[in-house]
Amino acid sequence: DDDDDDDDAQAAKKKKAEARMTAPSVELSADVVRSWEILKKQEHLPTLKKVITAFRCAVHYGDEDAGEEAATGYSFPSAHVFNLLMQFCFAHLDEILRRHCAGGKAALAKAAKTKSGFEKPDVWPHWKRHQGVVKSYLTQLVHFVGKLSEPAMLLVVLQQLHRMLPFFVVLPKMCPKLLRALLSVWSSEHGQEACLLSYASIRQLASEMPSPYIEHALKGLYLTYARTCRSTNRTTLQRVVLMSSCVVDVCGMDMQIAYQHGFVYIRQLAIHLRNALQKSSEEAYRQVYNWQFINCIRLWAQVLCAYGKDPKSTLRQLLYPLVQVCLGTARLLPNIRFAPLRFQCVRTLTQLSSELGIFVPVAPLVTEVFHFAQLSKTPGKGKDRPYDWSVMIKVAKADTEKRQYQEGMMAQAIFLLAEHLHSTAYSPSFPEIVIPTITALRKVSKKTKISSLQSRIRKLCQEIEKQSQWVQKRRDAADFSPKDHDKIANFLRDEREQRVAPFSQWFAKELKAFEASEAHWRKQAEGKGIRVDRDDDDDDD
Repeated sequence: DDDDDDDDAQAAKKKKAEARMTAPSVELSADVVRSWEILKKQEHLPTLKKVITAFRCAVHYGDEDAGEEAATGYSFPSAHVFNLLMQFCFAHLDEILRRHCAGGKAALAKAAKTKSGFEKPDVWPHWKRHQGVVKSYLTQLVHFVGKLSEPAMLLVVLQQLHRMLPFFVVLPKMCPKLLRALLSVWSSEHGQEACLLSYASIRQLASEMPSPYIEHALKGLYLTYARTCRSTNRTTLQRVVLMSSCVVDVCGMDMQIAYQHGFVYIRQLAIHLRNALQKSSEEAYRQVYNWQFINCIRLWAQVLCAYGKDPKSTLRQLLYPLVQVCLGTARLLPNIRFAPLRFQCVRTLTQLSSELGIFVPVAPLVTEVFHFAQLSKTPGKGKDRPYDWSVMIKVAKADTEKRQYQEGMMAQAIFLLAEHLHSTAYSPSFPEIVIPTITALRKVSKKTKISSLQSRIRKLCQEIEKQSQWVQKRRDAADFSPKDHDKIANFLRDEREQRVAPFSQWFAKELKAFEASEAHWRKQAEGKGIRVDRDDDDDDD
């Protein structure tokens, strides 16, 4: 009997839907839309329902699979009427809905809010009466966001969505769909404003919704970021950096949840690296040697640098596994083709070392580059091209034999080594730390036949020795012993802040030249829209 009742109910529902599908639609005129503007001054639920119905028809206008929703209600005789309706809705409908739910303009001014000033529509006097209308409008807004491709129109809709967030919070079942829509816009190529506005809505929901929602938000942001950053070049770099900043920001909302997700995702990176080490297959290497893997390492490094400076921080526990993953990635394939990827790892490790005040053995990663077999041969002939090292992880085999690539690689190695040494230049242990590095550099200088490399190495060694003597002189004058941890932590603190050491003065010039090169590549990419990364399909042998 129950099955028969269900069949009868479904048949009745289908018959009703078919009747509505065949019902004639009402042609909407500009005069009718203007008559609805009375809602700006007074509350009238029947008129409000008409506006919501017209808005629903406008949102689904042109949809092939909209079915019942697009075939009933109103039709639009011209683009002017369509635009008039949309302008009215996006300019005034959020305020109109608030007044209807609160019971008037005066009641809205006294309406209940949270301690943070966030509205609570579910306790307003007329909420239950208008809940269905509000829910219908929110549903169409979310649907409309997924259809838009025009940046200006998208910004208008996102602003309306942001103003309607209090209503989404009291209708939690709608939040998953909203999150998916916002994440899609956040990762799209609609510009920085759309990215930031969609993220602002996600963050607002994460702060106002009950605890599980922030986990969904963080997971959605991270996985969306990971999918988006698979290709990195000068055109996409700015968007990747902006998205990573958003993920870092939301991690700061709840350290414990950030730790749990960081543990899981850093472990996934470690598993990929372990598989590559064990299987030693091309496919396994490709799981590690790609932009997605490198950018995910960078992201978690940024999270630790932002929130892991306190030794007692929960996130600090992720430092060791992340450093080990980064070191293992850099050394997975010690090949001149993948020197750019090694340099990406070096930059990340240097950032961790500098920001968190820890020592990471970065120098060996750089000095090993000078021993690649190709550097002992005479560079091959062929057409050289400029290399943008900031957005490279590998090059083709033919490029590794070219003079411009080899010289650029060595210049990058010297700069990154100097950057790493500068991060420890004010440490009382600097004279001892640099001994293995100086020894390795002098061996390279004696063996290499490249005059430009010899001169660069000699200059770097001279600056390192000057800094060692400078630190040694001040260390000898110190009145504390190695066991005085507080005094050691403050050793040369003022000098470090003022950058007065000889090495700092020399490195400032190197850094200025590096920044000038970066500015040149950014300007060239903006002017020509060039793509400068090359992920060729050659094998990884």
